Amino acid sequence: MNFYTQILSCLFVVLTFFSCRPEQNNTISIGILDGPTAVSFIQMIENPPVIQGKQVEFVIKNEPLQIQALMIQNKLDFAVLPTVMAANLYNKGINYRLLAIPIWGSLYLISNDPKIDKLKQISGQKIYIFGQGATADVLMQHFLKTHLIEDAHLDYSYNSNMELANALLQHKINIAVISEPLVSMLKNQQSDIQIIANLDIERTTLKEQKPIFVQTSFLVNNKITEHYTDIIHEVCQAYASSCAFTYQHPESAGELLVKHGFYPSSDLAVQSIPLCNIQFEYAQTIKEEIQQYLSIFYTFDPKSIGGKMPDDDFIFETIAQP
Repeated sequence: MNFYTQILSCLFVVLTFFSCRPEQNNTISIGILDGPTAVSFIQMIENPPVIQGKQVEFVIKNEPLQIQALMIQNKLDFAVLPTVMAANLYNKGINYRLLAIPIWGSLYLISNDPKIDKLKQISGQKIYIFGQGATADVLMQHFLKTHLIEDAHLDYSYNSNMELANALLQHKINIAVISEPLVSMLKNQQSDIQIIANLDIERTTLKEQKPIFVQTSFLVNNKITEHYTDIIHEVCQAYASSCAFTYQHPESAGELLVKHGFYPSSDLAVQSIPLCNIQFEYAQTIKEEIQQYLSIFYTFDPKSIGGKMPDDDFIFETIAQP
């Protein structure tokens, strides 16, 4: 009887040990968005690395809500989302933490009216934006306040960025806030479309002026932080290298973007890359900028980031920095 009891006890210990370990598989899944995010990953998409014996696989979606759904289902090891959405999910208990900022703003104020080519000329004008209370709306309101433009009227009557783009092409509207790569595509189709301003956000100190437009976040599933920190380090290194390749070699990156179906022509891709504002920065090195960016949304509507500012654990401190 003691012999069987010992056997059962050993089996229980073994099963408990394996049940407590994260699920083993041979892939590393990264959820990314079509647009500037895909541009930043193009070197890795062309040559998906094998990290710690695991093949990197990309899940590419058109809308942030599609990536969010996969995160809620715990189906992604890494993911890219707008920083505001990432903070909101974290505050609601979805266990993904912030690793890095790869995209520093891809929202632009554009016009098809040649008489409107300076920022001060939008005073008294109607500006069209998709999504009341969304990122573009909040940042545009902040932008107008910063530049002391009080009489511009924001209109939310269009249901998507594509509808806004088509309305600009058809001259149904004159001014709109549009995101890249639609900006480049519009400029390529119609020569009278021009950028009035990018919705940059800066904090000014006595010594320097630094951007805080941390629009897009690279996130890691908390199950990876608990067991596979070496994987996090290597994925970050590969991603940082891909970001550097993209902005240092736009012609080569442009060819790959066409090859993988993200752009119809390499000329358009090369034109688009600078407007994507790609620069990989570890979140732990820019904590203040991240906090100031999120505070804009918290001030506008606390619910936009989940009712509170994220705590310190939101940012995962990686093993090493470049």
